[in-house]
Amino acid sequence: MTIRLVAALLGLLLTSPACADAPRRVVTVNLCLDQLALRLAAPGQLVGVSYLARNPRTSVLADRARDIPAVRATAESILDLRPDLVVFDAMAHANVKRLVRTAGVAILELPWAASIEEAETLIARMADALGRSEQGRELVAAMRERQRQLVRPGPPTATAAVLQANLRTTGKGSLMDELLGLTGYRNLAADLGISAYGRFSLEAVLAGQPDVVIFDGESNADPARATSFVDHPAIRTLARHARILSLPIRYSICAGPENLDVLQRLREVHP
Repeated sequence: MTIRLVAALLGLLLTSPACADAPRRVVTVNLCLDQLALRLAAPGQLVGVSYLARNPRTSVLADRARDIPAVRATAESILDLRPDLVVFDAMAHANVKRLVRTAGVAILELPWAASIEEAETLIARMADALGRSEQGRELVAAMRERQRQLVRPGPPTATAAVLQANLRTTGKGSLMDELLGLTGYRNLAADLGISAYGRFSLEAVLAGQPDVVIFDGESNADPARATSFVDHPAIRTLARHARILSLPIRYSICAGPENLDVLQRLREVHP
């Protein structure tokens, strides 16, 4: 090996990110960021996640998060874990961020992702910050390949209505709106001019005659007024001609790899 080649290799080593420089104790303080970090972090690198990450109603990776300490968005809760990097939602917890910075701890602020493409950008940024760039590229590549297999080409050929607690729905520009479009559905809420997160009436759903009605059947396992519409006679009327898809909301709260499971379920029930 020539001296010139040795010098070039040494130069690459000095300028490339090294695993030794990666943070060793990382805390995430947001459900969606928790779930990216749980997929990307090296064993033992993630030492704290938000309390929501351990709730199986909201988190698709609750089993992985169960053995990791849960934090609240307070400086005391976070700093007790002695982190060297804390990952925050860019739009929240300004005072906590200030206190964490004052304590000399590095922070990473990441924005909310409202689409699969935006989730891919977050994965890359998170992976780079953790010193896990290769794992980030592999995760994005796997997502793109699965999406390619599940996307239904051409214009939409069916209509879907999404019903959430308190008759809320996801309209134009929402993550679910994108997922419906990718699998060949028109979003009834978007057609009715409802914005990203608005409200439906059961009368509007009935009048819209959707081919598929989507709700979180798990939400009515312990019935409450917010989800009592699941047993409403109108839903039984819809069920005579529409397919009913129970889709746990944890798969669409955040933009990320779990959205591909939503695409899979939507493809399976497409008329």
